[in-house]
Amino acid sequence: MKNTFLAIDLGTGSGRATIGELSDGFLTLNEIHSFIHEPRMADSHSFWDIDLLFREIKKSLSIVADKDLPVESIGITTWGADFSLIIDEIPIPPLVFSDSKNNGMVDAFTARMPADKIYGQTGIPVSQTNSLFRLYALKLMGDEQLKKAKTLLFMPDIFNYLLTGVIQTEFSMAATSQLYNPVKRMWDHDIFRTLGIPVAMMPRIAEPGSIAGSISNNVSYETGIARIPVVSVSSHNTASAVDSIPATGNNWAFINTGSSCQVGFESQTAVITKKSQQLNFANEGGAGHSFRILKNLNGLVLLEKCLESWKGHNYTLAEMVALAGESSPFGAFIDTDHPSFVHPEDMPTAIKDYCKSKNQNVPQTNGEIFRTVIEGLVFKFRQVIEQVEVLKGLKPEMIYMTGEGIKNELLFR
Repeated sequence: MKNTFLAIDLGTGSGRATIGELSDGFLTLNEIHSFIHEPRMADSHSFWDIDLLFREIKKSLSIVADKDLPVESIGITTWGADFSLIIDEIPIPPLVFSDSKNNGMVDAFTARMPADKIYGQTGIPVSQTNSLFRLYALKLMGDEQLKKAKTLLFMPDIFNYLLTGVIQTEFSMAATSQLYNPVKRMWDHDIFRTLGIPVAMMPRIAEPGSIAGSISNNVSYETGIARIPVVSVSSHNTASAVDSIPATGNNWAFINTGSSCQVGFESQTAVITKKSQQLNFANEGGAGHSFRILKNLNGLVLLEKCLESWKGHNYTLAEMVALAGESSPFGAFIDTDHPSFVHPEDMPTAIKDYCKSKNQNVPQTNGEIFRTVIEGLVFKFRQVIEQVEVLKGLKPEMIYMTGEGIKNELLFR
């Protein structure tokens, strides 16, 4: 027996639609559509272009219909934190929140609710990039759209709504937002009182794997696809990546690799302790109402920023691996999460300056810089795996790696 599904994964710069065929326990994948996208400007602000993204989603559905593929259901994953306000049943384009827009929000909010209490009630480390502080920024700005809005939807929920007309929030997105209480299994009322925003604007929370609804008549007519179910998969892309790991038992850990990386383990209950807070571990939701106890790290964005500085080279991944492989190992060590690597004007220069400041050998060639970044990431992974052992009280017997970074073979050497 063969089952066929359509998976749509939206990243902050690109998207793709993939057909998955499950037959006799084996899954095969076939990408049928891909595209790039970027924010658009309006009134001196950047917004995610949900009209463009929805057109690309519908283009994927049209391809399925034109090829008469026997797709049984659709699932959508995206990044976290960003959201849309729904006014008169229309999603308002979500703001692209830069760090500068959120400057001061953590101090302003924690003056009203201590950081320890926020972590204790949400299991999410305090960070100005979290949905909580983005929402607070709008509140303090006196945002008119926030005043008018009846509902808030996170990125994947927006497109599930546009496809089906059903308003809900999927669990993995709710848990990541720092607006959700994983112990009470509901939106945190204390946080919304502190925000000064009614909790009633938050939709009901749907479990991963539940059916959001069926493709609407309008979308079906426009694309030619049947009114098949839209499933609320674990719609935070990291959640789906971890859910896909073929692990058994509970003595394992994961490393999800990409522009950012996540290292942690899976638990059936949230882990909210003084130690987990000190180590900066988050509790993010997944399938079966499980939790990913993880640490968010800088990842391959360091290499991506190096490539931006070396525009004339256009290195392929294979070329980067070869150059790094030709360079001497352990020439220098960098803390890949150091603040100097967050928004540097020039990443290679930032790496060299870091090494100088630590009285280390300074990488000179592009290959040496590649190797320094990769080795820095691997050392960071090892450090966090040791912290996982502290939290679990058990050394993981198996470490699974997933995400786009697994194509970089140097991470395994």
